[in-house]
Amino acid sequence: MKVLQNYYGYNSFKGIRKETGASNVQENKSDMNYFVNKTFEVLAQRVEKEVPENGKYRPIAVSFKIPETNNMAKFIVEYDEVNPKDFRRLFIGVQHVNSDKMVSYHLLKGTKKEILEYINNSDNIPKAIEFVGELSKSLDSDY
Repeated sequence: MKVLQNYYGYNSFKGIRKETGASNVQENKSDMNYFVNKTFEVLAQRVEKEVPENGKYRPIAVSFKIPETNNMAKFIVEYDEVNPKDFRRLFIGVQHVNSDKMVSYHLLKGTKKEILEYINNSDNIPKAIEFVGELSKSLDSDY
């Protein structure tokens, strides 16, 4: 497992299929901890079902609207382009609702098992919330 260094970049959300939303409960509309926790829960279920142990596959994403902003956060799992046989990548992307550009942060490069362990570890939620906030602020400076 390799925890990736900070990587901020603009990417496009185009090409990500079967995106799942995790933000459908109104009583928690401003609780980032709830959103990230629910997103990790949904993402873990999807990774378990849709991500093969090796080889290429379509990237999967789970998203939610960031409270009190015009931004969406997405947690995305895709195959590693350099070594698709062995590795998967987990990253966070933040997109302004009126744009297809995304600011992203790569969280982890590892096997399917390592990605699932990271997602299922509740100790990673505070750091994920921090990354979402930083990316959202970075994106807001452009709008």
